Formats: sequence, C-alpha cells, structure tokens
Amino acid sequence: MASADSGFGLQQAQKPLFETGSFTGFHRVASPLGSHYLSASRVHAQPFCGNEEGWGPLSPFRYDFTPCFIDVWVALVAAFGIFAGSAALWWLRNKKSTTPVSKDWHFWTKQILLGLIVADHVVQLVFQIISYRDVWYADFRVYVTAATIVSLLVIFAIQWLEHSRLRNANGVVLFYWLLLLIVLAVKLRSLISQQLYNKHLPYFVAYCVGFGLSVAEFFFEWLWPKKQSAYEALIDEEECPIEYATVFSRLTFSWMTPLMKRGYSTFLTEEDLWGLAKTDTTKATGDAFEKHWQYELEHHKRPSLWRALFGAYGGPYMLAAIFKIGNDVSQFMQPQLLRFLISFIDSYTGPEPQPAVQGAAIALGMFSLAVFQTIMIHQYFQLAFVTGMRIKSGLTSSIYKKALKLSNEGRSSKTTGDIVNYMAVDAQRLQDLTQFAQQMWSAPFQIVICMVSLYHLVGWSMLAGIGIMIIMIPINGMIARIMKNLQKAQMKNKDARSRLIAEIVNNMKSIKLYAWGSAFMNKLNYIRNDQELKNLRKIGAGQAFANFTWSSTPFLVSCSTFAVFVLTNDRPLSTDIVFPALALFNLLTFPLAVLPMVITSIIEATVAVGRITSYLTAEEIQPEAITVKPPVEMIGEESVSVRDGTFSWNRHEDKTVLKGINYSAHKGDLSCIVGRVGAGKSSFLQSILGDLWKVKGEVTVHGTVAYVSQSPWIMNATVRENIVFGYRFDQHFYDKTVKACALLDDFAQLPDGDETVVGERGISLSGGQKARVALARAVYARADIYLLDDVLSAVDSHVGRHIIDNVLGPRGLLATKTRILATNSIPVLVESDYICMLKDGEIVERGTHRQLLAMKGAVAELCKTAGKGDSSQSSATGSPTESDSESSTAIDAASNSQDKDEIEEAQEALGALQSIKPGPSSSSVQKKRRTGSMVTLRRASAASFRGPRGKLHDEENPSRTRQAKEHTEQGKVKWSVYGEYAKANNLVAVAVYLATLIAAQTAGIAGSFWLKNWAERNTEAGANPEVGKYIGIYFAFGIGAAALTVVQTLILWIFCSIEASRKLHERMATAIFRAPMSFFDVTPAGRILNRFSSVSRCDIYRVDEVLARTFNMLFTNLARSGFILVVISLTVPPFMALIVPLGAMYIWIQRYYLRTSRELKRLDSVSRSPIYAHFQESLGGISTIRAYRQQERFELENEWRVDGNLRAYFPSISANRWLAVRLEFIGAVVILAAAGLSVLAIANGAQLSSGMVGLAMSYGLQITTSLNWIVRQTVEVETNIVSVERVLEYARLPSEAPEIIHRSRPPVSWPSRGEVQFNNYSARYREGLDLVLKNINLDIKSHEKIGVVGRTGAGKSSLTLALFRIIEPDTGNISLDGINTSTIGLLDLRRRLAIIPQDAALFEGTIRDNLDPGHVHDDTELWSVLEHARLKDHVASMEGGLEAKIHEGGSNLSQGQRQLVSLARAMLTPSNILVLDEATAAVDVQTDAMLQATLRGPLFAHRTIITVAHRINTIMDCDRVVVLDKGEVVEFGPPAELVKKKGGFFEGLVREAGLGEEVSEEETGR
Repeated sequence: MASADSGFGLQQAQKPLFETGSFTGFHRVASPLGSHYLSASRVHAQPFCGNEEGWGPLSPFRYDFTPCFIDVWVALVAAFGIFAGSAALWWLRNKKSTTPVSKDWHFWTKQILLGLIVADHVVQLVFQIISYRDVWYADFRVYVTAATIVSLLVIFAIQWLEHSRLRNANGVVLFYWLLLLIVLAVKLRSLISQQLYNKHLPYFVAYCVGFGLSVAEFFFEWLWPKKQSAYEALIDEEECPIEYATVFSRLTFSWMTPLMKRGYSTFLTEEDLWGLAKTDTTKATGDAFEKHWQYELEHHKRPSLWRALFGAYGGPYMLAAIFKIGNDVSQFMQPQLLRFLISFIDSYTGPEPQPAVQGAAIALGMFSLAVFQTIMIHQYFQLAFVTGMRIKSGLTSSIYKKALKLSNEGRSSKTTGDIVNYMAVDAQRLQDLTQFAQQMWSAPFQIVICMVSLYHLVGWSMLAGIGIMIIMIPINGMIARIMKNLQKAQMKNKDARSRLIAEIVNNMKSIKLYAWGSAFMNKLNYIRNDQELKNLRKIGAGQAFANFTWSSTPFLVSCSTFAVFVLTNDRPLSTDIVFPALALFNLLTFPLAVLPMVITSIIEATVAVGRITSYLTAEEIQPEAITVKPPVEMIGEESVSVRDGTFSWNRHEDKTVLKGINYSAHKGDLSCIVGRVGAGKSSFLQSILGDLWKVKGEVTVHGTVAYVSQSPWIMNATVRENIVFGYRFDQHFYDKTVKACALLDDFAQLPDGDETVVGERGISLSGGQKARVALARAVYARADIYLLDDVLSAVDSHVGRHIIDNVLGPRGLLATKTRILATNSIPVLVESDYICMLKDGEIVERGTHRQLLAMKGAVAELCKTAGKGDSSQSSATGSPTESDSESSTAIDAASNSQDKDEIEEAQEALGALQSIKPGPSSSSVQKKRRTGSMVTLRRASAASFRGPRGKLHDEENPSRTRQAKEHTEQGKVKWSVYGEYAKANNLVAVAVYLATLIAAQTAGIAGSFWLKNWAERNTEAGANPEVGKYIGIYFAFGIGAAALTVVQTLILWIFCSIEASRKLHERMATAIFRAPMSFFDVTPAGRILNRFSSVSRCDIYRVDEVLARTFNMLFTNLARSGFILVVISLTVPPFMALIVPLGAMYIWIQRYYLRTSRELKRLDSVSRSPIYAHFQESLGGISTIRAYRQQERFELENEWRVDGNLRAYFPSISANRWLAVRLEFIGAVVILAAAGLSVLAIANGAQLSSGMVGLAMSYGLQITTSLNWIVRQTVEVETNIVSVERVLEYARLPSEAPEIIHRSRPPVSWPSRGEVQFNNYSARYREGLDLVLKNINLDIKSHEKIGVVGRTGAGKSSLTLALFRIIEPDTGNISLDGINTSTIGLLDLRRRLAIIPQDAALFEGTIRDNLDPGHVHDDTELWSVLEHARLKDHVASMEGGLEAKIHEGGSNLSQGQRQLVSLARAMLTPSNILVLDEATAAVDVQTDAMLQATLRGPLFAHRTIITVAHRINTIMDCDRVVVLDKGEVVEFGPPAELVKKKGGFFEGLVREAGLGEEVSEEETGR
C-alpha cells in the first residue's frame, strides 16, 4: 500500500511540472510556484544569486529555468556585444575610410530606437535595484542588466560609424540583435511561467516594451536597405555584390537572388554578369602564385608547387576547415536528438509523460541543427570552390606566361597539345582537389565521432561494425586501384583519339584531296570502338561492383552490430536504439564512400602537380642570348652584330646548327642570307632573335625588332588587327603599309576588306596573302631591325617585284631600316647591299652581289641555276617599269604631304650631322635620320589594352566573315533530344533498368519496416526473442537491395550508355568527314575539337561518362524521396497537408534555379573555348610574339579571357549554393513538421507508436540530401543533354556529294587520256560569297603541261579545288576524258587525280603512314618514290627508315622536306592528271631545279600536268599557260606567243619578274 501511496505522491509533485510545461509558459495553476524573477532574500542558498531557487539550472517548481540561470544566457550575449563589438569598432575606425553620406531619417530612426532600448534597460535596472533592496550589489542579475546596457552602447557606436564607412550592416551588430532576441524570448517565456504579470506588472510591461523595440530595431538594421546615393558615384558598375553583402546575405547567398530573378525572366547573356571581386581576378591570383613560386625557386633546391599553392591560396581554405568541423559535429547531434524524441513519445505510454514544451524544444532543436548544418556546409563548399577557382586561374596565368618564355629544349619535349593539357586538364585536377582535400581529415573525424556515438547506444557491439568496415577498406582499395589503372589506360586512349581528331580537322583539306577519308575513319573507329569503349565497358563493370560494396557496407555494419547486440545483451533492442543507430549508419555511408574518391583525387592531383612542376621549371630562353642596346642614329652604323657565334637548338646536345658565325648588319642595309634547304637560314634569324641556345660568342641588337617567320603566323582576328598588332592605329601610315605590301587588291576581293576575319591560322587567306599580311604587320610596327624569313617565296613574282620596290629595296618604305632577309629569291639579291651564303651552318661566302658574281663561287652558281646570270642584272637594276614608277611616286608623294609637326620634329633632331654621310639625293639625308626615317616612321606606340581583340570593330555593321559566334541553344532542351538519346540507348534496356531501380528501393524500405516490427516486438517482450528469423529476413532484404543495385548499374552502363555513345560518336565523325570544306573554313578547329574531345566538360566526354551517372542519380533520388514522403505521411497523416505547399515551393525554387543555372553553365562553357583557342594560337606564334616583345599584351589578353570565363563560373557555383541553402531549408521544414506534428499529436492524446515515428524521422533526416540531389541532377541532366544536342547538331551537318554513285561509276582506267575541259564553269566558296571563278572555258589536251598564273587571289588555287570538287560548280561543269565530274562519286573522282598541294600536311606517325595511310603499297614502291623525290637519303638516315617517327605537323622536317613528302605522295597515286599547287614555293633554287627535272622526266611524261605557279620561270617551258585575273581566264596559249602580246597580262607578269629578255633570247635561239 505504501508504495502505491508514494507513487501517488510523486504524481502529485509531477502534476504542476507537467501543467507548466506548455509551449508559451502560460498555465492556470493558481498556487505560487517557486519565487519569481524580482524576488531576492538575504539568505543566499547559493553564492552570487539572491533568489531562493539558486542556480538551477531547472526550477524545482515549474517546468522552467531558475531566475538566476535565465540571465546566464543574457550575460553571454552581452559579453559578445562588448568584446566582438569593440573589435568591430577598432576595424571600422582603422581599416575603413569614411565617405560623405548624409544622415537621413532612416539613420535617425534607427539610433533613436536604440536610445529608447537603452533607456528601457535603465528602467529595468532601477526596478531590479529597488526590488533586491539590500542585496542588489551581490546579485548576478543586476550586473547582467548593467552589462547589457554597456553592450547596447557599443552597438550604438558601431551603428553610428558604419553609416558613413560601410555600405551594409555590420555582421557583429546583426548577430548581436539576433542572439539578443532569442535569449529575450526565452526569458519572456520564463517570466510568463512565473506569472510575473500578476506580481510586478510595471517591470513586466517595461520588459515587454524593451523586447518589442529590440525586434523593431533588428528588422530596421537588417532589412532596411541603405540609401546608396552617395555611393553611386564611387561604384564601378561591374562590381560583385558579394563585396558588400551583409553577413546574413552571405550565409544564405541572398546576394545571388537578383541574378537568379534576372535569369528567370530573361535569358542571361555576358552583359548581365557581374564583375569579379578584386581578389578573384586572374591578375590578383596570378600575382599571388607567381610571388610564392618565385620564392620557392629562390629558396628551395626542389621547389614545391604544393607549398606555393598553399602560400598563395591557403588562407580561406583553412577557414573552410572551421566550417567543416561545425558541420561534422552538428551532423552527429541529430541522431542524439532523435533518441530524445523517441523516448519523449515512449513516455506517453508510461505513467509519467514529459511536458509538451520538451517535445517542442526537441523538434525546434532538430530544425535549428539542420539549418546550422546547412549554413556551415555551404560556407565550406563556397570557400573550397572559390579556392579551386583561384588555383585554376592563377595556374592558367602562370602556365601561359611560362609558355612565352620556354626555350627550344623546353618546347621540344612538350607538344602544343601537352601544354594546352597542363592548362585544361592538370590545372583542372588541382581545382577539383579543393573539393576533396578537406575530407582527408574530415572523413576519419566523422568515422570516429560516429563510433563514439554508437558506443553510447549499443556498447561494445559496435566493434562488429568496425570489423566489417576494416574488412571492406582493402576491398574498396583494390577496386579503386583496378579502376585507376583502367582510367589511366582510358586517358591514353582519349589522348590518342584527341590527337588524331585534331590532325584530321586541321588537315581536312588534304584528306579530301587525297581521298583518304575512309583510311582515317577506320583509324578513328579503331581507337574509339576497339580501345576506348572496350575499356569503358570494363570501367562500367568496375563501377557496378564498387557500387555494390559501397551500398552494402552500411547495411552489413548495421546488420552485424544488431546481431551481436541481441546475442550478447540482455537489454531488448528497442526502437530508441535501432533508429538513432540507423541514422548514424546512414551518416557513415558518406565518409566511407568519399575516402576512395579522395585518395584517387589526391593521386591524380599529385601526378598533375608533378607535370606542372616539371613544366614550370623547364628551361627558359637564354636571358643573355642577345644584348639589346638603344637604336643607332646614323645610316650605316652597325645595328646587328654577331661575334664568333655558335648556336644550338638544344643546350644538352653537342650538335650545333650554326658555328663560328661572324656577321654584322648596318642601318639602312638590306642583307640577304641564302643557302640550300636545311642550311640554317631560319636558325640564323632565330639566333638574332635570341630563340636559339648560344654556346659561345655575343649577339648585339640595337633597337626594336620586327620578324616575319617562314610560315607566317596569322591570328584568328580581322586582317587589320593582324597588321596593327597591338600598336596604336594610325590611318595614314596604315594605308601606306597596306599599299606597299600590295594588299589593296586583296582587300578589294575579301568580303569585308581589312575587317575580314581570318579563321584560325589564317585559314581563309591564300599562302601569298598570309605572307603579305605578316609582312605588313612588320612594316607597321616601324621597328629598327627587320628579320624576314623568306617572305617572297609564297608570293607571285610580280607581287614579289612590287614588294622589293616598295618595301625591301633602296626606295622602299624600310629603306632606312636594317633589313635581314633569308631568301631563295634571286631578284632580291640584285637589290641587296650584302649577301651571306650559309652551308651546313657556316658562312661560306659573303660580300655584295657584284663581288660574289665576280668570285664565281656558290652564289654565282645559284644565280645561274635560277637562269639569271649577269644578263638579268641590268634589267632588274635599270629603270623601274612604268607600273612601278607609278606606285613609288605615289608613295613618295604621300610621304611629302606630311603633317608639319612631324617634319619639324624630325628636323629639330637633325642638328649638324647632315653633311657627314651624304646619300644619293639631298632630300634623302633628311629622310634617313632615324627619328623620322621617311619622317612618318616614328616608332609605333603600343595602344593601351582595351580588353581582348575584336573589340575595335564596329558592332553595328556585322561582317560577313566574322566567325559566327558558337551557336548556343537557349532555353529548354527539346524533348526530341531526350527521345533520340533514349532510342540510341535501346528502349527495352531502359525499361528493365527502371524496373530494377524501383525494386531495389522497395527492398531497402521493406528492410527498415521489418527492423521496426522487430524492435517493437522486443520492447513488448522485454527481451530479444526469435533472433534467427528476424536477422535472417533483415539480411535478405539488405543484400537483395544491394544486388539489384549492381544489376541496375550494369544494365545502365553496358547496354544503355556505351551503346548510345558509340552510335552518337560514329554519326558525328561520319558527318565531319563528309562535311563540305566550307564548313571547316567558317568553323574554328577548337570548336569542332570541343565536341569530340574527352577532356572533362567537352561533349563526347559528357555523353560517354557523365550522362549515364547523372540519369542514374536522378532516378534513384526521385524514387527514394517518393518513398520517404509516403512513410512520413503514413506516420503523421496531417503532414500530407504540407506536401502540396512545400512541393510547390520546391518546384518554384527549382525552376528559378534551372533557368539561370543552365544559362550560366552555357556561358561558362562558351567563354571557355576562347581561352584555349587563344592559348593554342599563341603557342603557334611564340617566336613572333617574342620578337615584337609583345609578351605583356598577350598575357593581359589571356588574363582578360580567363576573367571572362570566371565571370560566368563564379555565379554558376554560387547559384548551386543558393539553391542548396534554400532546398535544405525546405528539408529542415520537413524535419520540423514531422517531429512537431508528432509532438502535437501525442500531446493531444493521439496514439502513435514510437517505432513509426523513429522510422519516419530517420528517413526524414535523409530527405534534405535527396531533394538537393534531385534538383542538382535535373540541372546536370539538362546541362549534359546539351552535349547530346550539340553532337546531334554536328551529326546532321549538310554533307558533300555522295562518295560513290553506283549507277554512274567511271571505267577502271579512267582518266586514261588525261583530257580536261572546263565548260562555262563558275563557282563560289560557299553560299552568300561572291564567285571566285567566272565562266571558265578551257580545253586541256592529253599529256599537256599547263601553267596557271595570275596575281595573288586571282583564283589559281580555286581552279585546282574545282577540279577535285572541293568547291562545287555554280554553273557549268568540268569533264575529264569526256565524263562530267559532277555526275560521279567524289571518291571515284579524287582517287584518280594526283595533287601536290600548297601546304604540305603531315600527320603524327611514321613516314609510311604519311605516304600511304591505307597501307596498300609495299616497301619497294615507297622507297622508289622517295628516291625520285630526293628524300631517300634523308629518310634512310632517320631512325627506323620508313617507320621513322614524324612529329605533330611534321615539325621535325624542314618546310622544303615536307613539300618533298607530298611530291612522293603524288607519285604513288596512279593518275594521268597531276596538279601542282605552288608545290615548290618553299624549297631552294637548286632543289627546285632538281624537282622540275623530275617532273619533266620520263616518270611524268605521260601525265597531264597542271602547275599553279608563283615563280614564272617554272612554267616558261609549259605547253600552254592560263592567265587568270579576278576569277576569269584573260589569256590562254603557249608562253612564247603570250609574251609577244605587248601590253598583255602575261607579258606584264614576265617583265615584272625580270624574265623578259631571257624569253626573247630563247626565241632568237629557236
């Protein structure tokens, strides 16, 4: 009986506690419950607290804190206000400058409110002192109120100062108000619970007023935007809003909202993007890295890139670690709260239910933890991503700068592709590492916390789980290793394919001309299907197995732990153990899954660091190779000197290219360097540029240099930008330059004149035009020294004459400059002041033209070979022909009508030096002074950098040739694309995949239900009955789910994804091979490569590896979220009411995000290609950039382009954070709703089982991640399906005519006679351009030798392209042996014609691959053609003979040798028609003579040969000559007849070439 009584008494005592446990603290208990806040007694139960309830913390009378303890919270906030506030005050005073901002009513309202709050607290203090009468000085509560007043005054000072110093509210202030409101609210509940409103109404009112004012003040400070008027003037319109966002805005990423809104309403374009924060610009990141890297190089023997990166970017990354700790700890508090929640619900089944406020506190706690976790993790992510972004931009900048400094040795081991890869792949690896590196400590840390929590739940049984995990680690490690090797092999395959594609695209013209399409297609398909995709299948299987181990690990851990627990413990395995434990096991999945990824990421990054380090420490050009001195003043002074110079291409080899060179050149001289192919002419010029390694000797250069390389380097920009090349634009001199370089006619022909955009590598200009544009660039630079590498070889002889007269010769624009010309052109030797003959790298003869001819040495021999003995000399140096005198007078006239001030300026500097060296005419003295050299040739001053090239042109009148910006689809991807992709995937496989997916999810959920029933059964029984049955079935469910996952992955990879990528790649490749040449003229190679490349973020990579993964994650998470919502709704039916509003909110946020993110990602990828394009282009022109000393401008341009990309990339990562914070908030609301509704239901007497609540909550905790992933993956799917769209876009390219038309195939021996007829033929390059050939009628007889001549751009090369149907007829046709070529297949046509094209295209591979890619000829044939092409000796001397390696683009052969390779190719083609397109332009005179002999020899006697020629002398012995002008045939007949036609076109060309007399002599001879 006694026990019952005591139980009853206990319940009586519990009753008031339960009654006062309402949420607001309001209750109807009348009896006095303990002492209230204002009561104090003399007798202290506890020190420093005058209240009889003492320090508590919980009151024995009410469900509440004690009055003293409640003030501890307030004290903490006051302390924060005082200390953090003082720091903020110091920072504002010392680090921020003031701006004159008027104090408006907004400011005064805020400060007056704050004043009222202070007054209110003073009133409260007075009440306290009165109430505590004798003990107030010893009571904690009085001091707390006083401290609060002090902290409010500090905040007052901050708000006063920040008004004029900050554009936003200070973070300390905002946090102070937020925390103050929270503690004041808790205190208010306590006061209500004490029923203070009955006992001391004035204090209660004062307190409530103070609380209300604080709420108002907080919202004023936080949400009321500041007047910006005073700042407007100071703001750079392109600043980034993050720089002045408030702390709350930063934590929730609200500063992104304006951009998200804008992106929702319109399609974003580059103009809508913000600028970058100062610290994120490439300049800032690049400088930071350079500084630390230089320090490494100076202070460490083995510089470490890791240290440099950490030094430059480590600060914010360390801050990220603090956020990460916050996230990790809070993550593991959730399961503890879940345990409290379950015991709260359980308490209602027993005699002592817990008060409702406790349940509410638990639910609120879970909610706040979820929100806190969200904020922490996303601050961490943002910092990690920004650090990654900085690393990438800093490295990109350094890699670019290094590329401009690399020496030849440095370059030789690294191809252009490699260097671009450092920037594209390796820097990217390091960027990716930043997302994972923190997991190195975080994952083990999480595992440890998890284990400790588990130990508290289940004791030592958790060791079973640890055991399983330890067993799994080596298994996972093994899988990771296998995967890594597969990935390595995959990288090799990708590289091989990328290189092949790049070569195919770059040399498409040659592939079409030689009809090698199928040979290269087979090569490509072999690499793609038999190597790359085969390996990808293995990777897919490995992935499936890895997924199995990952998904089964947490399950096996939980299974073993529970099994050991029930077998070893007497305690029942109840719900409050099972569900917290399950939640913990779920948390374990992440660190376990991420560790292998971290390890691979670190390994990859280490490899990348190794590669980048070796590149950044590669050898640079010799800084002391040349000495630059100020320019010389006088004509005839020495401006270039080489003393006893010996030079080598490689400082580590003994082989020298030039030895014992002694050479000097003088101002005003034209010196020529002559020699055979490979004698070292180009090397000689490069030694003066400082590009070669100087073994010994000294090189001195006075003044600036302009350089024109042998293969002219043309940028992808307008012609004008190519000529002006970063100098200030001066119309007057520009016109002169263009005229002197004979470009006026070309401008007239180009579609947009000098605003015509030339494609990559000058693709849309002819060889001669490229050479002249490069020459014009040099002339425009107005340098002191000109180094010209064979500029005349690519131009026609009459244009050559014009250039000699107007640019190079004694009356040319450059007459007063030092000109050094490496050449094989004879006419220019006559004009030269000095000639050096190089042989095997030594100067063998030197002297003036006259002296050398008199010596009868090698140079005289050379002139003879070219058929120009002394006879031609008189004609060339005699009076200039009419056309010449006209042009030169014009130029002189121009130079006389000059601005007065320029002439005066030139004369002022003349002084008394005039008469020292009298020149040929009195005026020339004045002209030859350096200041003016032709007076206008003042130094070109560099234009200020105005952003990247292409900004100078007129945006209003779009040009016809400006490359179409890459087509970016806007808006949603069409459903048809998804349809096409599904079709390519095989629909049956897709259906099976979806079925297994749903089955796997169902099995997983069923397992959890089973566990719940088991736990409830144990609780009822108070022990653990039927262990075997329950564990067995649980195990079956878990393993079943994991096995289904494997099946799902395998089907997805092997039957769906890889099938689809094979089909898509094949369709695209076929389309590219069949695309007409015009497509390649208007599409930059980079853009095509982007579709094919397997570098991350390129299209095929996404189709191969990303899409399948993304679809898989999307479907899995959709299924999982669906199941979770069902479980929660079953547990707490009222929750269903929330699903609709939450769902609506969710879809709305997601739509908002989808639109913006999609456009940002598109802008990101579109702005990325220009970086690589510019980088690749610069790599091609490094020697030119260095010669003009324009490195800085190109570095700026690179920084500008990288910034352009980051401006899209930064908002795109921030948009992800913006989305995640909002979605996870919805997830937190779901948790709050599930927990809160359960508490409400149970407090109001509903029946709930703790098992169901536990189940619902343990799933509810996962919902945030699932919801987040769904949106992420929908966006990913959208972003990546764009790749399918782009691939399909190329797969549908318009195609050329069919390769074979079965109905009309030509006879096997066709064209046996080799007759060619052009019937009324006209053609254009592509739709919308003018005709390049107009009404051509030609009849070429069998075995005739035909020459085709004409000025540059007359349509000579177009004629050859027409023959091969590279351009199709507009009207008319061409027939060979009577068959109309337009009626047969392209393959039949091109296989039966042979061509030696203008630019010899060589492929990386062996000599054999280059001669015969289809491998149809045997060795004897190959050696025989090499012999005829004069290449046999060279190839035999190479390592491996026919199997000798040829580098990318044939870079290890000289230009002449490359031309010889294509000659050999032509001999292999058994054709009766041979076309030579300026085939011998790049070889020296002797080799040319030998080739001409071969072509006229018995081998070619029975072929019809059509020769397009620059050098008139090569076609003087043709049977007939076609003269073209502006695309029309103006003359056609035997050369001897045409020469006699006075005033005829041909006669003019011959005379300009200085061949007139020879021809007439020959005539008399005949």
